[in-house]
Amino acid sequence: ADPNKGQHNFLNTIVTKFPPEATNLLKTYYSSMSDVKFVMNLLLRSQNFVDAGTTMAKRALDSSKEQERLTMLKEASRVFGLGKESAFQKSCTDDYMELLSEQGKLRSIYGPEVVPESSSVTSTIFSIIQYAGVKPREAHKLFAEAEKMAKRFRVPEKRLWHVKVRAFAESGQWANLRNLADSRAKSPIGFKPFALAVIKGKQSTSEIMRYVDRVASLEERYDLFCEAKLWKRALEEAAKLKDYRRMMHVQSLSNSLEIQQLCNKMAARLG
Repeated sequence: ADPNKGQHNFLNTIVTKFPPEATNLLKTYYSSMSDVKFVMNLLLRSQNFVDAGTTMAKRALDSSKEQERLTMLKEASRVFGLGKESAFQKSCTDDYMELLSEQGKLRSIYGPEVVPESSSVTSTIFSIIQYAGVKPREAHKLFAEAEKMAKRFRVPEKRLWHVKVRAFAESGQWANLRNLADSRAKSPIGFKPFALAVIKGKQSTSEIMRYVDRVASLEERYDLFCEAKLWKRALEEAAKLKDYRRMMHVQSLSNSLEIQQLCNKMAARLG
């Protein structure tokens, strides 16, 4: 007797003659097996294309071999394509395969360090921009690669700017951060993220002021000056806001006698 035909008849009987609980129980058992074909045959026979494709995609992600992972992802995409209800999953799988392909191309051009293996478009763009700090001569080409990837994978403009700010700051590309801030009259994310980046990066007061001066909100300016421990400037913003509580907050944080006295003087003016 043909074992394949016997298996086919068995699955056919389980799916068509038994209640759904029987299929689910068999699915749980097959899922515990190292060979994926048993659970896949069951799910495909049940026409459960979402679960079948997801099962294959999960196995692909668990694989440490790049070529094996790609082969399994292609099969997951094919399975997702069998049903209308799994069109979204197919689209996501195809995008992920393209991302892996793009990452491979980047590693072959710029070296293995340019992009670590990653499932995220955002972290890939971050790595490309950050790598320009290591390879400044190739910065222009790397920035173009990052822009191309952002466009291909429809990364929203605000998210892209946040990624650029973080990548420049974490790799010490302060000149490129300035260039980004000056590339538009109005930044789509404002200038608070720039200011926070240079404060965290322990840059000079003049560098911090470069960005805080472009922040319109007095409350945000006050918060940024407190974050930078520029107490006198924080007090000036609190005075503009006529905010006694903020003045006392500065007084509680600063150990400077001059700042303490200035706090008292400004608070007295408020009455």
